Amino acid sequence: MMVKGVKLLMLGVTLTMLAVTVQQVRSGAPQDPLAEWAYPKAKRGMEGTNQPPLVWSKFTTTDPFEKVWDFYWQKVVKGAPMSLPPSAKSGTLYSGPPKDQTVCAHFRDDNPDAKVGVFVVREKNRTISITVLRRAKEKETIIIVAVDKR
Repeated sequence: MMVKGVKLLMLGVTLTMLAVTVQQVRSGAPQDPLAEWAYPKAKRGMEGTNQPPLVWSKFTTTDPFEKVWDFYWQKVVKGAPMSLPPSAKSGTLYSGPPKDQTVCAHFRDDNPDAKVGVFVVREKNRTISITVLRRAKEKETIIIVAVDKR
């Protein structure tokens, strides 16, 4: 009798967990607020994901700075009324609001010690900051992604 009650309880817990998971998927709410900003195949390292509304993570990849910068450039400015001139070496660029979004991008690749770039994307209910850094003589590009949901 007791075993049957435990089995029913376990079935109830399992069904409840399944229902919660299905609801999260249906609502479109991402379980990881940083997942959409992760660089493909990058290693995820240090992070502060337990302090909402501000969460952040450090990613590393062996891809060169230019490839990482271009990935985020395409992702961030998609649909924005701005483009990176091919001759640009460093500078700060701003875009107007496509769909309630403002983008600021700053990059600098003329320093012999490091190449660095920063994107700040302000949306209605969150700010995304992406820093891309490749130090001279280092074998990895570092990416810091922070999402502030305020």
